[in-house]
Amino acid sequence: MRFHRVLSAFAASLIAFAPLHAAAQTTEDSVSVRERPRPEFDPLGTRLGAFNLNAELNLGVASTDNLFAEEDGFEDEDMIYTVSPWARLRSGWSRHAIQVEGGATFTSHEDFSSEDSDTHFIRGLGRFDIGSSTSITGTAGFAHEVEPRTDPDSPLTPDPVEYDRNDASVTIAHAFNRFRVSAEAARAETDFEDLQNIRDNEQNLLRGRIEAELTPRIGAVFQATVDEREYENDPTLDSEGQTYLAGVTVNFTDLMEGEFTVGQFERDYEGFGSTDGLAIAAELEWYITRLTTLTFNARRNAEDVIGGNSLLPYIEETYGARVDHELLRNLILTGAVQAGAREYDVVDRDDEFFNGEVGADYLMNRRVALTARYRHEEVESSGAAAYRDFEVNTFAVGLSLRL
Repeated sequence: MRFHRVLSAFAASLIAFAPLHAAAQTTEDSVSVRERPRPEFDPLGTRLGAFNLNAELNLGVASTDNLFAEEDGFEDEDMIYTVSPWARLRSGWSRHAIQVEGGATFTSHEDFSSEDSDTHFIRGLGRFDIGSSTSITGTAGFAHEVEPRTDPDSPLTPDPVEYDRNDASVTIAHAFNRFRVSAEAARAETDFEDLQNIRDNEQNLLRGRIEAELTPRIGAVFQATVDEREYENDPTLDSEGQTYLAGVTVNFTDLMEGEFTVGQFERDYEGFGSTDGLAIAAELEWYITRLTTLTFNARRNAEDVIGGNSLLPYIEETYGARVDHELLRNLILTGAVQAGAREYDVVDRDDEFFNGEVGADYLMNRRVALTARYRHEEVESSGAAAYRDFEVNTFAVGLSLRL
């Protein structure tokens, strides 16, 4: 794949992210750069009795050289403007918790108004603590989303593919001795608009998880997930899946923390037979210094959502790395790469994709923050049923006004 431009930019960013202890302020706690408290720059929000309200208004402008993610020679450039309000109301109790969060993004284009879209979401969470060792957590949410044109299987429709998603879950967790066990039941409904409504589906999921503390810093984990997905307008797309994962958790407070699991997945499709293989789920944060965090991630599983263009299932694997460096107390530099592949068992088609990003966040004060990002995305499709190859370069700047 044609990685040279992004990898060059990423390599340069890694050099720039080298620890600069003289320029940045150190901290006592070893936490990721993104999660580290910055009392002089973090927004305070507003107290409403026992609750705390945080809110933001994010304004952005971006330039893209391939708006529709088309093949070489057919690209269309455009300017994209976004307005994104967001708010979160969260309780401050010592026990139990309630949180409500919502937001929206209004997107407009300078040349191609057909790509304009409005998305929004609202999500609630409640946690009931039973003693000090047991909790029951419930979540519910609704979102109206737009499928990105850069999805490797995004259909070439005149207008963006829009869809609604409703989801809810209940999780019970209990800790005893050196063990923590949890059980989750979840349900989600996805409704697509226009001709894509053949993808309307409902999913029911059950997940069990056991964590065991082997040492104060290393643990073992086992997780089993079963689910079924039903397609309202085409029962041949229905499927049932199982994923079993086992691995380790690490928590070296001053060095790294995360989880790495491997296992087996199997998915049975009503109209396409079954598929199985190696399942992977991993994420690890490495605190290279107090000012630099390197995050690794990996995932492999069968996708239970049918692709928008092919209407076929596929196996997807992704892996990547991200580095965040606190150059100054109020200036965070970022570089990230993400690569992966989609394998379609039913037809002769394989897609490889790569994303790269570099950027900076500048915290002017508690109320104002500035962002800048350059992002490169590319896909190469091969095989007799190959779909499309494309490259997209986007540069964006943003202003965040925070409560």
